[in-house]
Amino acid sequence: MKNKNNKRIPFVFILTILLLSCLPTWGQDLGTDMQKLVDWQFSLDSIHWQQVAIPHSYNATDGHSHKYYRGKAYYRRNVVLSESDLRRPLMLLFEGAAQQATIEINGTKVQNHKGGYTPFWINLKGLVRKGENRIEVTCDNHEDVNLIPVSSDFNKNGGLHNPVWLLKMSPIYFSPTNTGLYRLHVATPHVSDREAQACMRADIVNASGSRQQVSVDITLLDKAGKKVYASQRNLRLPKSAAQPVTIVDSFTVQQPHLWNGLKDPYLYQAVMTICDKKGHKLDEVKTKIGFRYFQATADKGFFLNGKSYPLHGVSEHQDIDGKASAVSDSDIICDYQTIKELGCNFLRLAHYPHRDIEYALCDSLGIIVQTEIPWVNVCGVNAEPAYFDNIHQQMREMITSLYNHPSIVFWGMWNELDSWGNTDRLQGKIDCQRIVDESAKLYDDAKQLDPYRLVGVTDCSLYQRDGYIHLKGDFFSENRYNGWYYNHDNPANIRKEMNEIHQKMGVVNISEYGAGCNPFCHITSTDMKQMRADDKYHYEEHANLVHEEHVRQIMQMPFLNFTSAWILFDFPVADRQEGYMDSDDGIHFKENVQRKYINDKGLVTRDRKTRKDAFYLYKAWWNHHEPTVYITGRRMTRLQANSDYCVKAYSNAKSLQLFVDGQPIQFLEHCPDPTNIIWTFCPIKLAPGKHVIRVEGDNHSDSVEKLVE
Repeated sequence: MKNKNNKRIPFVFILTILLLSCLPTWGQDLGTDMQKLVDWQFSLDSIHWQQVAIPHSYNATDGHSHKYYRGKAYYRRNVVLSESDLRRPLMLLFEGAAQQATIEINGTKVQNHKGGYTPFWINLKGLVRKGENRIEVTCDNHEDVNLIPVSSDFNKNGGLHNPVWLLKMSPIYFSPTNTGLYRLHVATPHVSDREAQACMRADIVNASGSRQQVSVDITLLDKAGKKVYASQRNLRLPKSAAQPVTIVDSFTVQQPHLWNGLKDPYLYQAVMTICDKKGHKLDEVKTKIGFRYFQATADKGFFLNGKSYPLHGVSEHQDIDGKASAVSDSDIICDYQTIKELGCNFLRLAHYPHRDIEYALCDSLGIIVQTEIPWVNVCGVNAEPAYFDNIHQQMREMITSLYNHPSIVFWGMWNELDSWGNTDRLQGKIDCQRIVDESAKLYDDAKQLDPYRLVGVTDCSLYQRDGYIHLKGDFFSENRYNGWYYNHDNPANIRKEMNEIHQKMGVVNISEYGAGCNPFCHITSTDMKQMRADDKYHYEEHANLVHEEHVRQIMQMPFLNFTSAWILFDFPVADRQEGYMDSDDGIHFKENVQRKYINDKGLVTRDRKTRKDAFYLYKAWWNHHEPTVYITGRRMTRLQANSDYCVKAYSNAKSLQLFVDGQPIQFLEHCPDPTNIIWTFCPIKLAPGKHVIRVEGDNHSDSVEKLVE
């Protein structure tokens, strides 16, 4: 994209515009006003206070340590309301308060919400007064066996880590209670190349105190703003605000412009507007929607709009260095610039619902998503009904708020319900039959809320636990770490395992795979068992071999519907102490304490400063719009004289040539590897001194410097 001066517009700017066009619209110029509550006071002890900006997590810094704070913390602020404000319905919207939150208004406890990642609302009627009003929030991330996640391989941060809003509604307004952030649900029950059915649904509340006659305008606009569909309803609203009126409008669009993934993520805009008898707008809601049809098959993989569309991508946490899960809009936009560069057509947003703007960006970029609730690890024989109530609550809240996003195809019910999280300290030993039974109930509830998407689970036991073959679901994903946690010298075993799961479960995916990788730790050996002999050493060369073999095997499994490497960015885990030895020559090592307490399986470091070698392996595979030529092992800057040195590159070029100090050494007319992206040149010996290694192909090149001693 270029402007009239032929200067390239920064991609971050483009993403910002896309983001603003996709976010929920609350009609703040039409009678409903939305105020973001950014500035709060914060305290860990309710005595000593400091000023903070929301989003905020009180584990922003101590999460990268051996022990992070788990307990209560306190937020407070005043909101000034006028007499006219009090004549309007008022609400507080919390987009996510972790891990549970108790809210008090002017000293009155009004709600305790259990679940740190989904939105909830508080009606302020009868709780506020003219002038200053005190809002107090107690966040709590202590371990609670009745609140998911109980156990997890990620930190359970505390705090107001998602935005908070004060909503001043019109006296007649669209309610968010059953329709989430957008206050409007749009389903697309049947879509084909010829026509698409849409069903728009919203709830209208009359809080004016008297009967009202209004009209509701319902429109669908194409990308250019042209009306594709329009209708109007005249309504008589009852006096009681306790009786919302539901509007449902179904219609058909002929010859729809389909939302077609990365190639053409076309979005329509659905709008509902309430007007009074004189035609004045009272409230309006908008949402972007996409028409697409899809199929997950047992033998041929995923299909989008009737065509084979293998899904390849990465998993991602809502986390960034120095902020933990309290990421800003700009943080997210920058991360999606990296995702676009990588070329993903799929993301697994793990292990909980992320902020809504991530899904809006996936809509606009054409990235298909699996998202999930944080039912992770734990389901024991002593699990109480309250535990399963919370699971159903979080599933309901996730689907309700994220309902409209065309990028979402897969709803996830749970991740890795296996033995290690089920201990006597928590809920007792694993209860496999309960997992099967409760999963069936959860599946039915999810399909009732949203019959048009796929609902499934993510396992790590090869579906070998008792009864797992009877699990109810539309898809069955598996987390496998061949070459890392097991099969250290044989990562290719992933294909044998997935073939067995495929025969057993049908529609299957690889939801996690990968290896720990410290990009500043190197080794000259290629023996994979030796590379995994000590967990202090997370060699980048070893991670490269693991990822390379998985790419080879995935290419030979066309039945997979999606694959997602674990994970895009490194993230903190207080229970991990590994991968902390650095070496730039594979011989001399030193301890680096900054590497501890990190899950370093990411393709990029947590601070976003270092893209590891494997990042470019996937970029060469997935990004077909940008040539990639990348020499691996670039951070092993020192070599031994007269030792064999094999230059390896990741590239999507048609041919490559190797140069040393400007002299041509070897030309490869074709990639010697079946992946067509992993290029290895014949071994060379280098004399002592500094050398420049360069690889060229398709008018692109990459070079590294080596000191030979």
